Amino acid sequence: MNRLRAAFLMCVMIAAADASAGEVSKPAGHQAGEEAAVLAAMDRYMTAISASDLDAMAAMQMPGGTTFRARAVQGGNMDVVTRPNSYWVDPARKDGHAYRERYWAPTVLIRGSIAVVWAPYEFWIDGKTSHCGIDVFDFVKIDGAWRVANLMWTVEPDACVELRPADASAIRPAG
Repeated sequence: MNRLRAAFLMCVMIAAADASAGEVSKPAGHQAGEEAAVLAAMDRYMTAISASDLDAMAAMQMPGGTTFRARAVQGGNMDVVTRPNSYWVDPARKDGHAYRERYWAPTVLIRGSIAVVWAPYEFWIDGKTSHCGIDVFDFVKIDGAWRVANLMWTVEPDACVELRPADASAIRPAG
């Protein structure tokens, strides 16, 4: 688990350094035409989360995928919880709460049939902000459709002011 945490933190630090440098580099072979398709898939997934549409979420994700949730705990350590994608689409998870998740300023990297999206996000429960953080979505293109392979996110309840965009029209998905 320590290797997993170290790898996760390394990804966070690299992305933060790239973001603070103010430039986003595209690797060789970046497929600009696919960026809109990847973001459309992410928008559909966020819409399904916000609608508590577990069937739609299940249809858009890889069943063998994994999620990692990282939350800072006392002492500056990270509590990382790992779950299979199937956990999030289990009908037993329906709890009557209204959830909403939206993101902005995505960084999209694509090579062939894999893509990564890194984006700040805000998560609401029953119409109130629960927390903000960074989402990292791994996508894989199967039979012409982008599907969610793996997810990682930070839970940062005190970071919303810092992370929210100045221009609300940048928030995705719209609505």
